[in-house]
Amino acid sequence: LYNQQGHRRVFDFERVFTPHATQEEVFKDTLPIITSCVDGYNVCLLAYGQTGAGKTYTMMGTMKHPGINIRALSELLAVCKERRQIHFTLRVSMLEIYNESINDLLTSNASPPKLSIHRKGKSVVVPGLTEVEVSSVQEVVDIMQLGHSNRSVAMTAMNTASSRSHLLLRLSVVGVDKMSKAITNGSLTLVDLAGSERISRSEATGSRLVEAAAINKSLSALGQVFTSLRNNALHIPYRNSKLTHLLQSSLGGDAKACMFVNISPCKEDVVETISTLQFGEAARQVALGQAQQNIISK
Repeated sequence: LYNQQGHRRVFDFERVFTPHATQEEVFKDTLPIITSCVDGYNVCLLAYGQTGAGKTYTMMGTMKHPGINIRALSELLAVCKERRQIHFTLRVSMLEIYNESINDLLTSNASPPKLSIHRKGKSVVVPGLTEVEVSSVQEVVDIMQLGHSNRSVAMTAMNTASSRSHLLLRLSVVGVDKMSKAITNGSLTLVDLAGSERISRSEATGSRLVEAAAINKSLSALGQVFTSLRNNALHIPYRNSKLTHLLQSSLGGDAKACMFVNISPCKEDVVETISTLQFGEAARQVALGQAQQNIISK
């Protein structure tokens, strides 16, 4: 990659997908880490990048070309049905972090209560958040559409329908072995981060400016957590934002995590592209340690 001064910069990642890569290719590459949540692991996938670079397309996709979210949940439903010796219960929740407030995207309450984050053992929970049990692909599709329609979006100079919030889709997978009665408790957290870009480029004003400031602050907090983890710091600043606080269980050392770094191929976006690649490269240097399986033996 060459910057505006013509200097060459090389970035190293585990896999690079071209603009011509299909949704199937991207999903196939992440399938092993996704399905491990059925075995009792906590798994987290994040999409990071500037507005308009394809994060929501990667995670949500379209009806014709579904993204990671629907493909992952559909695959997990199939895997659970194949394992007849285990009774699985799958529950889905969707929330957004908008201006540092947590909004339930699946609630039917016209005046939903204010949500907060609590610690429960090693897990981070949001009491009162709607959880829906799913057992079919169609139920997954309906839930995705409902949650996506409730998400906060707005037009900016960089995207006509820019996501103004971080979206977190969480699938809880609890399995009970019919013979041994052992219980596995895994989770899959899929995160579509709001767009990262300079406020001057998005031309945000008024409420859009407030949104952009909140987005950039939380993404900076995520960067600080990655830096602290990379340096093996004694204190990891998870509580500096709602985003990092919610992701504490996913980034805290006993989970599996993967980040998609979405960039634009446009020449005018080179500054944002370099910034995004630097963020992704820093995240890649984080070693989470050995993932722990969550099993309770009877």
